[in-house]
Amino acid sequence: MKDFIVQRPFCAIWLPVGGAKSLTTLAALSEIRPSGHILVIAPKAIARSSWFSEVEKWGFPLRMKSLVVDERDRLLSAAKRKAIYEEFFSAPPTMYFIGKDLLDDLVNSMPTRKYGRQESILWPFPTVIIDESQEFKNPTSVRFKALRKVRPAIVRLIELTGTPAPQSLLDVWSQIYLLDQGLALGQRYTDFRKLYFKEPRIVNGRPAGKWEIHPWAEAVIHERIKHLVLSAENTSVPLPPVTYETVEIELPEHVQSAYRTFKREQVLELATPDPKNPDTLIITADNAAILRGKLLQFASGTLYTGEDHGNDFVQVHEVKLLELEKIVASQPAGDPLLVAYRFQSDQKIIPTYLLARGYQTEVFDGSKAMIDRWNRREIPVMLLQPASFGRGLNIQHGSRDLVWFTLPDSLEQWIQTVGRLRRIGQAGTVRVRSMITKHTVDEKQPSLLSRKKLTQDALLEAVRVEVKDDLALLNNGALAPG
Repeated sequence: MKDFIVQRPFCAIWLPVGGAKSLTTLAALSEIRPSGHILVIAPKAIARSSWFSEVEKWGFPLRMKSLVVDERDRLLSAAKRKAIYEEFFSAPPTMYFIGKDLLDDLVNSMPTRKYGRQESILWPFPTVIIDESQEFKNPTSVRFKALRKVRPAIVRLIELTGTPAPQSLLDVWSQIYLLDQGLALGQRYTDFRKLYFKEPRIVNGRPAGKWEIHPWAEAVIHERIKHLVLSAENTSVPLPPVTYETVEIELPEHVQSAYRTFKREQVLELATPDPKNPDTLIITADNAAILRGKLLQFASGTLYTGEDHGNDFVQVHEVKLLELEKIVASQPAGDPLLVAYRFQSDQKIIPTYLLARGYQTEVFDGSKAMIDRWNRREIPVMLLQPASFGRGLNIQHGSRDLVWFTLPDSLEQWIQTVGRLRRIGQAGTVRVRSMITKHTVDEKQPSLLSRKKLTQDALLEAVRVEVKDDLALLNNGALAPG
């Protein structure tokens, strides 16, 4: 794996979550010794702490600077970030870290120079690493367009992800384009999609359904990208074992009846929760997609009633909360529990419910200080929002128990969140429990994720290379913890 990076200036490493991608990349860079600055682009939480921790832990001789937070882990103001930008062209070689959402600001802040009629951006980062490259899967996104502008000035680009195609093979075009500028899969996303996928039917002037891959196309895509991509079994650094369990929840009959009514009629009447102001709330779902989302909320215990999803909601039952309390109560002393939630209303009701029953519960805020407290096992129950904080965090020392309060639709969120605990450094068997409310849309979530995983697994297998990593990667003097 390290040799693959060393030998290819433009490459992607598609390894399982927790498979030592960042450590191996650092080892490869220590061998390559690239000139100039290195830019690591990552989700904010990763850019904020994870890479810093890896460099410090293994003693890499790198000068580091964050474009996200200061030395005290406080978010940088725009003015302070601009001041760092101005140092790029005079500072010694440095590894800089930036959140993906700040990339456009960075690119647009760089000076330009005219060569004849052409104006070019002066780009100070010959080496770029994209951690969680699937975040660039949308070719219309601001971040993709920003990186595309400076791609000709990049001499080494390394992409890292454990979930390259979380929805379908449509997700890989932009990631591959950034590596080879369109040689393998074409210069334009629309041409790629038209060639390899069947267009959805048009009903009443609008697409009905999804772009489906042609039966012959999957193998062709795999073949065209395999020289750029490594997917390998990391035999030298085995991941800890994992068990998966389903925790089934049964709704009381009157609540189940209300659920069936809402599903059938897409309208539900509820009494307001405030006895001083008795009234009736009317909850409606205007279409099938909205109805499905609201049925998932219902299965977990709440329904949104307004635009402010953090506050405008009503609680319809406590059945999942009661079951979660049983799980928390059964945890062995000193074994913290990580709870993955989906809805903003979950973030409100879970801590309120557990704190009222004497269980210390905190919502993860993304800070390095909280990661350190968690890894010291000082937080008995921590809530994590996978969409915001499910990627790249080294929180495996704090727990081996994960509970999904509501399963996601996103395969990426599932894999990445499980991978927060199932990674190198985890001492025990990881236990993953999914809370499923019976006779509701909850029951369909596992099969939804399974179908998406089949597509991604086929992609990873097609570009898989047998690699046996040198154990010296973890044991030699250059990488030994300081």
